[in-house]
Amino acid sequence: METEKLKKLRFFYTILILLLVISAFAVPYTLLNNINLFKGAFLFWSLFALIVIFLTIKITTYWRE
Repeated sequence: METEKLKKLRFFYTILILLLVISAFAVPYTLLNNINLFKGAFLFWSLFALIVIFLTIKITTYWRE
């Protein structure tokens, strides 16, 4: 893969991961604060985990020796 394209992908995935980390703190304490059902938190953390797993797979596919 080209060096310039890898730099753009690295920047893109870095921004996505930062947004996910921020959402991991912000969403439960702001948006889910008034929801007393377990379903809301379970849905959020399930989607969060799936997105993190997907991004991790995508990021590691570009690693080469």
